[in-house]
Amino acid sequence: MTKDTRQLIKMILKMTTDKNSLFFWLFVRFLSAFFPLLSVYLFSSVIKLLENGQSVQFITKLSILILIVFIIDNLTRLISTTKLNFVINNIQSDIHNLLSTGIKTKKKSLRHKSVQAIRNFSDAVVATLTIFKQPGIDSFVSFFSIPIILFFLDFKVFILQLAYMLTYLWIDVYTTERYVVLKNKHNASLEAYYAKFQDSDHFKREQRQLNNCFKQLTSWAFTEWFTLQNSAKIFYTIILFYLLLTVHNSQHQISDLVLIMGYVTSTQAFLNSFSNIKDSLADTKVALKRLATSRNHLAIDFDDLV
Repeated sequence: MTKDTRQLIKMILKMTTDKNSLFFWLFVRFLSAFFPLLSVYLFSSVIKLLENGQSVQFITKLSILILIVFIIDNLTRLISTTKLNFVINNIQSDIHNLLSTGIKTKKKSLRHKSVQAIRNFSDAVVATLTIFKQPGIDSFVSFFSIPIILFFLDFKVFILQLAYMLTYLWIDVYTTERYVVLKNKHNASLEAYYAKFQDSDHFKREQRQLNNCFKQLTSWAFTEWFTLQNSAKIFYTIILFYLLLTVHNSQHQISDLVLIMGYVTSTQAFLNSFSNIKDSLADTKVALKRLATSRNHLAIDFDDLV
């Protein structure tokens, strides 16, 4: 985690009035993220019982256990995400209340730009927290748990998994740097557009600039995600082919293939989530930098927040 990211998190927490609820429901959400990993293991265990010709009684008991895990998973996940939705909404209100109080501008256009910068920042914070709530927390749990599990299941798959994750993250770092540049241009044009839109009927030039910036942003988003998804599919296919060979050579059972591929399949989901969080954090940092350009018009001192 970079220094800028740590300062951003610290700043958001200082703006949050109900920290206890935030931390409590994040903890419940963290616990709920382990149940899907347990479900994959239990499902492969059922297949192994069938392969070994176990009695229906054992299979029935394990199936009931899977159902119980599903119910606990749904309960903890849904109650925590529902409560976090309410907390996140309150955080957005906290940001609005803190930053909009006592805006010092003589011109309406400057006030409009400052208000829009506050809105951009609060919206970016909400988007980041929403993604982190789900599926972000699941991704952090999987990021550390799945490689450890694969290390004990099959060392070669563990090595391929590490190569998969490192390649994906390296591509993501490069593409996000370009995304930040384009997002900054888009936010600047958005502020200019709404400032003009609220004071005049002549905003066609600002609208064209906004549309052009958004077009560049979406074009790069396609390039970023197309590259990331293809890299993921290449490693997925390599691991699947290796496991099929091991099953063919009787080194693994089908239940082992189901178990390992269940965790490998989860890899793309949590890496995609990391990319979304990274892009959302980039949005928040860009919005914060844009907000900093209006700091002379705000009553709050940013240094007190970081």
